[in-house]
Amino acid sequence: MNNILYSRDRWLFISVLSILFLVAIIFSAYNYIVSFVILAFLFIVVLFFLKPLSGLYLISLFLPITGLAVNYKGFELPFIDLLSVVVLISFTVRHVYLYFFSDKKEGLKFPGGIYFLLFFIFTLISGLLSDGIITHLWYSFRWILFFYLAFVVMPFNLIKNTKILHQVIIFVSLGASVVALMSLVSLFLQDWSDTFSRVTPLPIFGQWIFGENYNLLSEFLSMSAFLILSLKYWVKDLRVNRFLNLLSAFFILLVFLTFSRTSWITVSLQLILYFLIYNFVIKRNKVNVKEILLVLFLMFVMILPFSVKMISLQEANYSSTENRTLLTQIAWEAFLEKPFLGWGSGSFVSLVEDNVRFVAKYGDPLDSHGFGQKVLAENGILGTIAFILFVVVIFNRIYSGVVNNREDYKLLLPLFISSFGVFFYQIFNTSYYKGRVWLPIAIALIAVNLISNKNKK
Repeated sequence: MNNILYSRDRWLFISVLSILFLVAIIFSAYNYIVSFVILAFLFIVVLFFLKPLSGLYLISLFLPITGLAVNYKGFELPFIDLLSVVVLISFTVRHVYLYFFSDKKEGLKFPGGIYFLLFFIFTLISGLLSDGIITHLWYSFRWILFFYLAFVVMPFNLIKNTKILHQVIIFVSLGASVVALMSLVSLFLQDWSDTFSRVTPLPIFGQWIFGENYNLLSEFLSMSAFLILSLKYWVKDLRVNRFLNLLSAFFILLVFLTFSRTSWITVSLQLILYFLIYNFVIKRNKVNVKEILLVLFLMFVMILPFSVKMISLQEANYSSTENRTLLTQIAWEAFLEKPFLGWGSGSFVSLVEDNVRFVAKYGDPLDSHGFGQKVLAENGILGTIAFILFVVVIFNRIYSGVVNNREDYKLLLPLFISSFGVFFYQIFNTSYYKGRVWLPIAIALIAVNLISNKNKK
């Protein structure tokens, strides 16, 4: 693979690059900025063409960056998506080149491909049968197809051994550590006596690169708290293992300090699920009622001081609860009007905008806070069933891999809990089609695939 340009057809590749370079020079006579952008794009595409893993590592590292975006004449592209687009283009060009001009073929794998294709077809049909066809079709390609290709298919085909998997997890963990450090600093920049203190995002050089909503922090940290435990699979030093345990506990503490109700529910479920699977599936211990009650009691004691503060938030959160209830009603009414294929992908904001009650009370329309509302309203019952099938197939493979490879639980169990948590979060949040959700799921699926193949051999 490293000698990809030393095949008999390397001159074809060089010729194509030369032509593109000449195009950039021609554009320079019209606009130097456009020329510079084209040249920079070509350079980065070639770089990732030669070193595709470098692109994947950068995506993993910058995964939590959601607030930084490129804007051009009203078109906005988040930085992480821009990076992923360039890496995906390089990945595609590389495979096209290998297919036609190299003796070393590389077949592509599409995990859950049939079920995703079924869901994607339904999104296209719902768009074609709705008003604003171009808008709905663009949404299906821009968000739905893109998340699958960039954050599921591409990592699944690039991560070919546990060494690469290890590196990817390290980069995600480094990004999470930066988020955690910023979260900790945010606590000391608040007035604890006059205001309610909670973990919040902070601007960095005037830019909210991690977003402005504390839910984005809790979502990423609740996923990372368990993903980071999978690094113990490669560690034998007792002190490093303890450090990883402490770092995971620190992430969970910060999640609780966001005082996000969704994150509290998510982390509690993750901890309970981890305890149940570890004791009764991995270790096959007999059910011990006293032990279970003790664990639940300890969790209650840990959460109690945070709960006292959470109660003081409920009055303020009441409007948030009403908001979500109204969004659910809007989704249900939209579903009843078009039950089979829905209103088309990306139409939820328009449905909310048309709701006089919501706009009068809350102002600007919001996207769905939960994938259930969104898929049901936009793609109907057929799209919802297809999406659920896709998700169930993916998670069934991950969980089956944990059960069937119990000796490798140190790697597989934390990744399963991490992927479960980040997807469960989307029952109440808006990251359903984004890389921060699907890359952790892909990592868990890849780990199961690699370990299962290793154990079969």
